[in-house]
Amino acid sequence: MQTGIRNTSYDIRALRNILIAQQEAYDLIHTERREAQVGIAHNMAVFAPCQFWNPLDRFLSGIAKHFYNHSLLDAFLTGHLRIRFPFIRAIEMDLPIRNKLDFFGVNYYTRVHIRFNPLQKMGVELKYKDMERHGFTDTGWEIHPHGLERILRYASKLAVPIIITENGIATQDDQKKIRFIKRHVDTVEKCLKAGMDIRGYFYWSLLDNYEWLRGFGARFGLYRVDFATLDRIPTQAATYYAYLIQRRPLS
Repeated sequence: MQTGIRNTSYDIRALRNILIAQQEAYDLIHTERREAQVGIAHNMAVFAPCQFWNPLDRFLSGIAKHFYNHSLLDAFLTGHLRIRFPFIRAIEMDLPIRNKLDFFGVNYYTRVHIRFNPLQKMGVELKYKDMERHGFTDTGWEIHPHGLERILRYASKLAVPIIITENGIATQDDQKKIRFIKRHVDTVEKCLKAGMDIRGYFYWSLLDNYEWLRGFGARFGLYRVDFATLDRIPTQAATYYAYLIQRRPLS
């Protein structure tokens, strides 16, 4: 996993423009349709220190959690965006986005362990560990269903309905995909019973897709795609997911 940060000023400028576009779209849509539901989806992950005894690992995992997860949510709550990078002065700005959400979309896949490594950019090394013996996905990500509860609990601070807009696994093992879905839906139901306002769950993805740097090899789909013929073949996980929808509605 790469941080992808080459020039933080460009990153912050892009984020600022995205959030202002969200605010302007929110106001414009509600001007035309007051009853419309306007939201944003945010990819979130659980961050943990690679070695808990190491204070630098703990420090960096806290920064990663705030930057990747909390800073955006806090900006919608307060109208103030605060970004911290390791060993760099914090970036702060006021934005007109306070309460500009009718729902919040959560994309969740994995947990990332953070290790201080002076040989890496910004001193940060990202690792995946199989801490709970659920295994890894074909992309090398840790399967960590319990982490979804932590993410949803924090997202609930926005006090708007939550939709899990993406949650999925890259694997060619149908039984592994079924176990992934079951464990994460079990977590969603636990959160519902705890009183969280969760309105929906979307598995990623219906079909195998072109997955960023992974290409066609990362098989997320409930339907297997033959990319030579474009035939769609239902997997056992598709049958299980249909069963969940019919027999086990979230309520």
